[in-house]
Amino acid sequence: MRRRGFTLIELVMVILLLSVLAAVAIPNFIDFRTDAKNAATQGAIGAVRSALSIAVAAVSLKEDPTLPSPKYPTILELQGNTFTSSHPNLSGVSIMDPSSGLPKNPWSVSTASTAWQNSVFHCSSATKGDLTGTVRAGWCYRETAGSFWANTNVNGSTGTKTENYY
Repeated sequence: MRRRGFTLIELVMVILLLSVLAAVAIPNFIDFRTDAKNAATQGAIGAVRSALSIAVAAVSLKEDPTLPSPKYPTILELQGNTFTSSHPNLSGVSIMDPSSGLPKNPWSVSTASTAWQNSVFHCSSATKGDLTGTVRAGWCYRETAGSFWANTNVNGSTGTKTENYY
C-alpha cells in the first residue's frame, strides 16, 4: 500500500521558499506606508494651499484696497476656518469646506491629541522646513507670506527632504 502525503524535505523546502519571499516582500510593503503618508501629506498641503489661493483672490476682489487689511487670511482665521472682522466684507465666510475644515497631518506623532494633529501653528519667523514647538503635529502657517507646511519631520527620511519641505 502506497502512502500519500508530503515528505519532510518537501515541507522544509516550501517553508524555506515562503520565508525567502516574505523577507523580500515585507520591506517593500513597509516602504509603501511611508510613501502613502507622504502622498497624503502632499495632498493635504495642496488642498490648503489651493484654499489659501482662493481666499487671497476673494480678499483681492471683495475687500477695499485702500484699507490696510491683510492679503492672506490671518492665523486666527485659518485656525477658525472662517474670515473675521479683519476682512469685513468676507466676515463669516469659510476658507475651507466647513464640514471637514483643515485636514489632519498624516505624520503627526501618535502621542499628539487629535486636536493637535490638525491644528495650525503660528510660524511667523520660521521658513518652510522649520518646526515649531515641541509637539511634532499639525501644520505651520506664516500669514505674512501665506506659507503653509507640515509641522513634523518624523518619517525617518535619510535624505535632506522630509514631509515638512513640501
